[in-house]
Amino acid sequence: MTTPLHIVLTEPQNADALYPFSAMHCAWEVRCGALRLFEKIQRLFPEASLSFAGRDLHLRSFLARTGLANTAPTGRTLVIDAGVVPTRALQMHIEEAISTNEPVVFTTSHGPIGFFSPSPMPPPADTQSVAVEAQHITYLWDALSHNANAIAHDTQFFSNTITTVLEGVYCIARERIFLGNNVAIGPCTVLDASEGPIIIGDNARIMPHSTILGPCYIGENSLIKVGAKIYGETSIGEWCKVGGEVENSIIHAYSNKQHDGFLGHSYLGEWVNLGADTNTSDLKNNYGTIRAQLRSDDISTGRMFLGLLCGDHTKSGINTMFNTGTVSGVSANIFGGDFPPKSIPSFSWGGRADAPRFDLEKAVALARTVMARRKRTLLPEEEELLRMEFEKS
Repeated sequence: MTTPLHIVLTEPQNADALYPFSAMHCAWEVRCGALRLFEKIQRLFPEASLSFAGRDLHLRSFLARTGLANTAPTGRTLVIDAGVVPTRALQMHIEEAISTNEPVVFTTSHGPIGFFSPSPMPPPADTQSVAVEAQHITYLWDALSHNANAIAHDTQFFSNTITTVLEGVYCIARERIFLGNNVAIGPCTVLDASEGPIIIGDNARIMPHSTILGPCYIGENSLIKVGAKIYGETSIGEWCKVGGEVENSIIHAYSNKQHDGFLGHSYLGEWVNLGADTNTSDLKNNYGTIRAQLRSDDISTGRMFLGLLCGDHTKSGINTMFNTGTVSGVSANIFGGDFPPKSIPSFSWGGRADAPRFDLEKAVALARTVMARRKRTLLPEEEELLRMEFEKS
């Protein structure tokens, strides 16, 4: 009898390529589409057990936040690079390849992405390789590039399409609009799925006069404010409050952009709050390729469009203007007249190049206060990560 499959998600050696998200999170927590990467694995391989291998403190924080266990493999083991975007096609290809229970290495045009072994031991060096097609997230802007396809892929995990008339709501391509339970949608709202599906999670509320264009995901318990304009290729996590104009952006859970202002081609972590009329530039005036500063590495993104990459617990004051390709670390408070620098360190107080640092104890206390408002507690592991990031900054 074949033993159950055990899957191990492994972080890349250079996790800082996913900075600033990686300062507080593991690579498999990146959101692309409606779900985070590890959640896709859970849905695609429901019978398999799952464990994780990565940076020790980040891993302990992840397990504490999710309540997941990290059990060691004892039999058939599939090891996968955590940056791979899991799809149904990849799942079927993997299951076919491992059906013989022989060791195999999975490769793409960019190199190996994992291996299967009938035991927890790694396969021998001369193991057969199988070529598969898979998208990979090395940098956060890769998630933005893949987001449209990922949202379309993730519709298979959501079954409640519109079956009744929504009073005062104008639906286009309603067969591609997926509504969870207890969703409230105000009058004069437009849901346009003509260019991609729209997924709205349980208990979400869309206030009147909003326009939502697919492909788009809005997570459980999130609120879309009056008159919001949510363009395609956008994913909004759980318990968010979003207003104004948003395009091709990914916003993690518990983050807010409640007011007018433009957020474009941007990636926000958790517990971020953008003040009223915060705007991001996502296109250089010369239409050139955008560069981004990830800690000490200056990276050419290869992209014409890129706005803000923002770490957890960071806040911007009213009328903040972010330049193209701005990277802000964790627990920064950004305010003042003019554009802040394109590289804003964690715990910056003001965001300017010569800004002082936010007092660590005050930053930790503020994180506790903000999280308590959502009935969440700052866990010891999360606090330890904040303190570690303070030392790095």
